[in-house]
Amino acid sequence: MLDNDLDNLINFMFEPFDWDKKGYRFNRDEKDMSPYSIIKTKDSMTIVHNILGIDKKDIKLTRKIENGDSFICIEGKTIDSITKKEYSINSRFKIDANIYDLAEIKSIAQNGLLYIEIKNKKPEKVEERIAIN
Repeated sequence: MLDNDLDNLINFMFEPFDWDKKGYRFNRDEKDMSPYSIIKTKDSMTIVHNILGIDKKDIKLTRKIENGDSFICIEGKTIDSITKKEYSINSRFKIDANIYDLAEIKSIAQNGLLYIEIKNKKPEKVEERIAIN
């Protein structure tokens, strides 16, 4: 036990900073390996995507069609001015254009999250003529 305490003291003398990982707590649904969540209402769907470290001015949101499928694409890259490290994103979602109105997309970035709201398509009114006998 004494050897361990002595080692800790010597290490602390040469590196007078230590992160206390036992006290670390961070709560976020959108984690690195599962970076998004979906919120559905009766009128729309909202994609909530982790963009931690990426400046909102560096994010590009596009709509693409590939082989008849519609995609919402998120791309962006920021180089942090202090750490000089790159934070980037390249993510996409296949969206059913029969259900969602891809002309009705709104987005906002705040608190390290990107919110993409896509409205449901309004049902088309169908008028049928009824024969009168």
